[in-house]
Order: sequence, then C-alpha cells, then structure tokens
Amino acid sequence: MVNEERLRHMIRVAEFDAAEGKRCKPMMQYARKDYVSLKLLGSFVTGTFCYGLLLVLWGLYSVDDLLARLNQMDLRDALMSFILSYVLFLLMYLGVTYIVFNVKYTVGRRKVKKYYASLKKVNQLYDREERLRMPENKDWE
Repeated sequence: MVNEERLRHMIRVAEFDAAEGKRCKPMMQYARKDYVSLKLLGSFVTGTFCYGLLLVLWGLYSVDDLLARLNQMDLRDALMSFILSYVLFLLMYLGVTYIVFNVKYTVGRRKVKKYYASLKKVNQLYDREERLRMPENKDWE
C-alpha cells in the first residue's frame, strides 16, 4: 500500500532536485558572507571589463572630438574624471550586486531548509513504516 504523505514529500524533494537543486547548491556549500563575497569578486571583474568596454566605445564614438581637443585637453583632469566615474560606476554596480545576491541567498536558503525538512520527513516516514513492518521479538535474549 502506498503511503500518500510520504509520496507527497518525495514529490517535493524530486521537484526541488529537478528545478531548484543546481541553483540552490551554493547555498548549501557556502555561508552567506562567502557566497556574497565570491559574487562581489566576480562582479568587480565584470564591472571593470564593462567599464573599459564602455570607455572604448565612447572613445570610438567621439574620436573626432577627442582628436580636435587633444592639444587643449588637460590630461590630469581627464584622467581624474575617468577614475572618478569608474569608482562611482563600480560602487553602484557592486551595491546592486550585493543586494541582489544577498536576497538570492536568503530565498535559496529558505528553499534548502524546506528541502531538508521534506527529506527528514521522508526518512521519518520510512523509519516508522519499517518499525511497523518488523514484528517485535523480545525473546532474542
């Protein structure tokens, strides 16, 4: 006879494994601080790359204007404005990254806790069913 409660919990476990398991795996492996720090490090690299790409695209777009003003341009001021814009861009980018992955970790951790609760319930149901199936023999001694 099929235990319906156990079957419901097993279906929940299987659905989690199929849909959310790979996405929530880091939530099982890392602490929040480590997970967010790892994502911030990756975002630092991608943010720097994106800023450089945007700077190159802007330079290509305005190459005529840059060449016309090259002799009159103060390079120190231009470099400081590029550095300031880079720092501001990176702070905003890393701030958004921190918020997004902190929320993602929190949501994923809740899902993992529900997953473990379902696994625990399935184990308890199996144990209870096993105990009911086994006849009690106290005469073994």
